[in-house]
Formats: sequence, structure tokens, C-alpha cells
Amino acid sequence: MGVTELGLSMTIAFAIWTDWRQQKIYNALLVPAFLVAVGLQTYQKGWLGLQESLLGAGIGFLLMLIPYLLGGMGGGDVKFLAVIGAFGGVRFVLAAFLYGALCGGLISAILLARRQALLLTLKRFVYIMPFLTTPKDLAEDIRSARQEKFPYGFALGVGALLALFLG
Repeated sequence: MGVTELGLSMTIAFAIWTDWRQQKIYNALLVPAFLVAVGLQTYQKGWLGLQESLLGAGIGFLLMLIPYLLGGMGGGDVKFLAVIGAFGGVRFVLAAFLYGALCGGLISAILLARRQALLLTLKRFVYIMPFLTTPKDLAEDIRSARQEKFPYGFALGVGALLALFLG
């Protein structure tokens, strides 16, 4: 495990811990982690490392921006995926996002099943979602789904760790 992987793993551990305990991923963690990530990538790979790091951060930010604007995510989650992208680049952040979405979906399904609302939610998604006409309706569905909220930074962190260790 190199310095970059160690820095990423430590960032993930702290982000998961604070998100789980306080439902917040602090800028006091994310800003220095971002600077370290960009610095490490630049030091190790030169201008190409800087470019890959910034592009990874931008892609990570954009992937989470729409759910954030619709009220489905917190701002810390958006910045967290951007930092993950800064550490690993574009391919890594895409894999981390995919694994994180799968983890988040699994956690959501477990929480809905615990509330005995999984079947109703699946029916609603299958029958109603294709006919939604406005972003306002989608935002309302996302807000109602947040009644059983959980710290999504946990899912993103686990997704990033899976991407890191599965390659």
C-alpha cells in the first residue's frame, strides 16, 4: 500500500466515522485531504497526475451534484466523492461511485424491508417513475425516501474501499 492509498484510506475512515456518528463530513477533513490528494498525484505523476486528479475530482463532484440539488444528498457527500476522485482519478471515482451506489441501494433495501415498505416502494418505482414529468416530482420522491435516511458517506466510503482493493 502506497502513500496515496494510505491517505485515501485514512480519509475514508474519518469520513465514515464522522458521517455515521454526526451525519456530517467536515470540510476540516475534506479540504486538507483534497490538497494532499492533488499534491501526491502531482508529485508522483507530474502534470498528468495533476490533470487526472482534478478531472477525477470534477467527475466525482458532478456525479453527486444532481442528487444533492434534488435534496437526496448532503453537501459533504458531494465533496467526499470529489476528494475520492482527486485521490484516484476518473476511472477510480467511477468505480467507487458504482460500488457506493450498490452499497447504498443494499442499505436502503434493508432499511425499507425493516420498515415493511420495500414491496410498496418497488411497485411505486416500477409503475410511477417512468411517468414523472417534472424534476419537482422526482425531488419530492427523493425527499420522502429520506424519511429512512442513513449516512450515505458510509456507502461511498465502502464503495471507494471496494474499488481500491478490487482494483
